[in-house]
Amino acid sequence: MQAQTGSRIRQIRQPRRPALAGLAGMILACRAFAGSVTLYPNADTSLFANFPDNDLGASSSLVSGVNGSGFSSRALVRFDVANQIPSNAVIQSVALTMNVVTVPGGGGVASVFDLRRVLLGWGEGAGTSNTGSPANAGEATWNNRMHPSTPWTVPGGAISNDFSETLSASMLISGLGSYTFNSTTQLVADVQQWLLNPSANFGWVLISESENTAFTARRFGSREDAVNTPVLVVEYAVPATTQIQWIKAVGAQIQFSFSASAEQPYTVQYRDSLSSGNWLTLTNIAPQTTSTNLIVTDPFPTNVQRFYRIGVF
Repeated sequence: MQAQTGSRIRQIRQPRRPALAGLAGMILACRAFAGSVTLYPNADTSLFANFPDNDLGASSSLVSGVNGSGFSSRALVRFDVANQIPSNAVIQSVALTMNVVTVPGGGGVASVFDLRRVLLGWGEGAGTSNTGSPANAGEATWNNRMHPSTPWTVPGGAISNDFSETLSASMLISGLGSYTFNSTTQLVADVQQWLLNPSANFGWVLISESENTAFTARRFGSREDAVNTPVLVVEYAVPATTQIQWIKAVGAQIQFSFSASAEQPYTVQYRDSLSSGNWLTLTNIAPQTTSTNLIVTDPFPTNVQRFYRIGVF
């Protein structure tokens, strides 16, 4: 008998007898269970060029863009992915919604804002007020990702050194209201990476593409603002697993057993060739009230091989 994971192919060989085929095979085709989760930040803060040693980690807003005096700000936001999504999940889509709660007088200047994955650790901190408070040890500022002695590569952070060179998502942001960075290949890749390697999860930085233009600054609700907090919606799939217990010939029949999860329906199909022909239904199995081992029986085929497929749906 041989077993191969992935497609979960199992084969048994039997001595030739008049009433028995020489080979029986099984394939378990496992579909995935879909899931969706809504996440809220577990850390966020802002970096201010005009207050380079202040922290804003406990304020009700995040700031990104350029103020009327030409000073830049950047926002950092992080979500706890690993403790909210199954570790074997395959990420399907990612969407981040942020809410603009304040704009410059007169409406300011609209600009495109970019999300980039942060490559190094930073400290949220406990700074408050519109421009933050003098940073305590370990808190993020414009000068330091961890005050006072762990600086960014350059003040405010540098693309390629502190922030990913690869753009995760971008959006034009103008007036008050909600803005959603819809799913992109890179947003999906970011969350998948954080799921597989939680220690590398440092979140995203939000940066205006027009940092040479005054009045592009926007205040976004932070995690301290329950009504306007950033919201991350992640859709994922978890591969379903079905364990074959045994497969054998019993008299003029093939029998095999597999472990069935509670409340999960199954369908058993067969075909006599993997390269051609349609899958035919042998039986449909209704959901069981508890997890159990089930036995499937099929009259032994007269041909030399048969393949079976157990689908979960």
